Amino acid sequence: MYGNRARIGYTSPPIVTEVFPYEFYKMAPAGVTLALTTLMVARHSTESGEAQESWNHAVRAAREMARARVDIIVFGGGPVVYSGGRQRAEDTMQTLQRELGIPVTNSTTAYHRADAALGAKVVGSVTYASAPGNAEHLPNERFTDPEKTTLVGQKFAGVPFIEVGTIPSEAPLRLARELKREHPEIDTVHLGSPHWATGAVIETLEQDLGVNVVQGSQAILWWALRTLGIEDRIQGYGKLLREH
Repeated sequence: MYGNRARIGYTSPPIVTEVFPYEFYKMAPAGVTLALTTLMVARHSTESGEAQESWNHAVRAAREMARARVDIIVFGGGPVVYSGGRQRAEDTMQTLQRELGIPVTNSTTAYHRADAALGAKVVGSVTYASAPGNAEHLPNERFTDPEKTTLVGQKFAGVPFIEVGTIPSEAPLRLARELKREHPEIDTVHLGSPHWATGAVIETLEQDLGVNVVQGSQAILWWALRTLGIEDRIQGYGKLLREH
């Protein structure tokens, strides 16, 4: 069996999921595999109802993943997970963990835990998404933990979600550099979402800008591995996987 060390279940928001599994397998150590369910999100907007529909599907998928004997379940996408509010999300995940007998977590928690491991204090965010005021802007207020970090700036690529897999890596690289120039106090850059091509620029940004980088695929993989007690140190994708 390929996943002889760990099988990580992930509910992936984009109805067309391309980048995350590619980056996952670039980063994952041998013997670790991905069990993937895609959800319903084609257009990030409140009016579409896709976030709520996706949450319902994700909860069903979690139970089926457990039947398929994965070792951990990670719910993807803050806008999906928290579409019905923080309390519902946390209660549901705790209930599922007790019911299924395996760890149940989510991608936003992975970002928070990564920030804590890296000692992040001042965070800047770069995302594929549209800026506030755009029809396809969905706020994700839990992306950073306001009790432990300060979010001082954001950059938006402004690309429709259905096209997220087509964004070249040069875009997040450029936006992160602009953000650091505008806010030199930043110690950690978030490359939000594991669904655009950002894994390849983690090391470049850390070396060039002197910051820590928390990126979607990296943080999700790291948190899943550490939750399962797998302590492999992985080279080439930033300080988080290399040292923590």
